[in-house]
Amino acid sequence: MGTVYDIFIVNSLWLLCSLPLFTIGPATAAAFYALAQRLLGEGRTVSGDFFSSVKRNFKQGVLLGVPLTALGLFLAADIWLCRRSGTGIFTFFMFFFAVIFLFWCFVTLYVFPILAKFELGSREILIRAFTLSIRNLPMTLTMLLVSGICLWLCHIAPGLIFIMFGIAAQFCTTIMLSIFRPWLPKPEPADEGTDIPDSGESSVNHSYEDFDESSFYGDDPEAVRKLLEESYSREKRAGTGEIRNE
Repeated sequence: MGTVYDIFIVNSLWLLCSLPLFTIGPATAAAFYALAQRLLGEGRTVSGDFFSSVKRNFKQGVLLGVPLTALGLFLAADIWLCRRSGTGIFTFFMFFFAVIFLFWCFVTLYVFPILAKFELGSREILIRAFTLSIRNLPMTLTMLLVSGICLWLCHIAPGLIFIMFGIAAQFCTTIMLSIFRPWLPKPEPADEGTDIPDSGESSVNHSYEDFDESSFYGDDPEAVRKLLEESYSREKRAGTGEIRNE
């Protein structure tokens, strides 16, 4: 019952915080963060983790969420209009917009989980979201399929809206954590006689030097060099690690 209750709470909080529409970005990132903390055994309560993430990622979540939502609505409207307009050139444009919409789904699926767990700029988040979605294509398609089924069930039975997003988010979070595992902090073994911190959070954060950029971008040395230089410059200014684990 604990799992079902947590999913219901996250689903309800996401619906509530998404009502203004422009806040759907930080709300989605918060839903992933709360469920991820629960699955990792590092969170306190899902509601506390949810609002902590909303507060931390609000500005960047809005800046990412508003354009992505507007683009998704624009593409969906174009596909619908082309389908209603008949055959010929409209069929071509319908498939053209459908392909763009598919890639939009790929990117959007990863953007907010990356925002929730990593300290990155918006441009880097978008690039990594696209890269990870292609590198993990079978898992990406599986997550889209399950999300689409949940959306279809909500269309058939509108009352399911109070639980279906949470179920889809739980499923996608489990897969996302397996994809992110190489970059998530691992607790260091404690020496004998040393107390292990019990704060509900991991005590280790990855620094920029520990972060393997090449696993995101392949073997392009120039791209890796540029990103490492940017990371070093940002670390020198901020003096902080890259992984979000608050």
